Amino acid sequence: MTEDEIYRKLQEHLDQMPIGFPRAESGSDIRVLKHLFTPEEAKIATFLKFGWYRDIEPLDQIYKRIKNTGITLEELEQILDNMAKKGSIMSKREGKRKFYGTAALIIGIYEFQVNKLTKDFLNALNEYIGEIWGAKANPTNYDQMRIIPVDINVVPENFITPFDNVKKIIEESQGPFVKVNCVCRQDMEIQGDPCKMTNHKDNCLGIGDMAQQYIDHGWGIQISREETLDLLHQNQEEGLVFRPNNAQNIDFICSCCYCCDGGIGKLAKLPDPANYVISNYFAEVDPDLCTGCGTCIDRCQMKAITQTGDISSIERKRCIGCGNCVAICPSEAIILQKKEEQYIPLPTMDDLYGKILEEKTKQKS
Repeated sequence: MTEDEIYRKLQEHLDQMPIGFPRAESGSDIRVLKHLFTPEEAKIATFLKFGWYRDIEPLDQIYKRIKNTGITLEELEQILDNMAKKGSIMSKREGKRKFYGTAALIIGIYEFQVNKLTKDFLNALNEYIGEIWGAKANPTNYDQMRIIPVDINVVPENFITPFDNVKKIIEESQGPFVKVNCVCRQDMEIQGDPCKMTNHKDNCLGIGDMAQQYIDHGWGIQISREETLDLLHQNQEEGLVFRPNNAQNIDFICSCCYCCDGGIGKLAKLPDPANYVISNYFAEVDPDLCTGCGTCIDRCQMKAITQTGDISSIERKRCIGCGNCVAICPSEAIILQKKEEQYIPLPTMDDLYGKILEEKTKQKS
C-alpha cells in the first residue's frame, strides 16, 4: 500500500468506533492522522480494537492478530508503547501486563495531547472538526459528558444523587487522582486567545484508570484525595462548570469555561442551552431572600440570570444546573431544584459506548 492508502485504511478502521472518524473530502482527516501516527504506527493501529479502560486488550491478545505480518512481540510492544506515550492510543497496566486499544479523537486522543500541542496539529484538527467530525462522529443522542453541580458542600447532602455529588464521588473513589493542565486552555493560548476566567492551567482531574495513564506517561501530577477536593473547590470559586464523563463510574472531571471549551462555548450562544445538556438540576431564586446584589449575574456562564428591580430571576431554558450561582450567592437566595425526570447514567463508559454503537448500527440499517 502507498502511504496515503495506509492512512485511509486507518481512517476507515477508526470510523467503526462508537465515536467515529468520518472521512473528509478535503483530506483534513488524513492530515490529522499524519500528525499522530507514523506510517508504521498507522498500520499497527488498524489491528487494535476500541474499548474504554475496562475493555481494552492485553498485548499478547493483540499479537495473535498481527504476528503473521512478521513483527516480533518485542517490536510490537515497543511500537505500542511509543504510540501510548504520544497519546495516539489508549493504554493501561495491570501488574506486568500491558493493555492497548484505539482511542476516539475526542474524548481521547485530543485530551492525551496535553503539553504536546502544536499550532500545525491544531490547524489540521480544527479544519477537520469544522468540516465533518463535529457533525458526523456521533449522530446519536448519547453524549459523552454531562454536567453536575459544583458545590462540594451541598445542603442537605442527600438531595444530590450520589453519581451527581462531586464530593461523594471523590470520597468514595479508590483513586488514584491526577491533576492535569487543561488541554482546551492550552489550545486557546497557542491560538493567541488565553482564558478569560482563570489563570490556572492545572484545572482538570483524572480518576482511576484514566488518572493512571496520565501518571504513567508523565502527563499530570498525582495528588491526594484531600488535594483533589481542594482543586475542585478552587475551580468552583472561579466559576468553572463541572463536566464528568457520562457514566456512574467517573474517570475524569473537566472544569470548563465558555471561552476555551468548545462545548460550553457553543451552549452559551444558544437561546435554550438547557435543552442540549445532560443535567438533573436547575437553579431557582427565592425572591424573599434575594438582595439584588447581582453577584449571580456575573457568575453565570449561560447568561441565564437577569434582574428586574432588585430581584434576580433565572430563565429555565438557559440554566444548565451547574450550581455556580448557588455556591456564590451571599444571601443564600438561590437553591438547586431537581428536574422531574431524572437522568440515570449507565454504569461505565464501556456501557455507554456500547449503546452509541448500537444506535449508530440501527441508523445505518
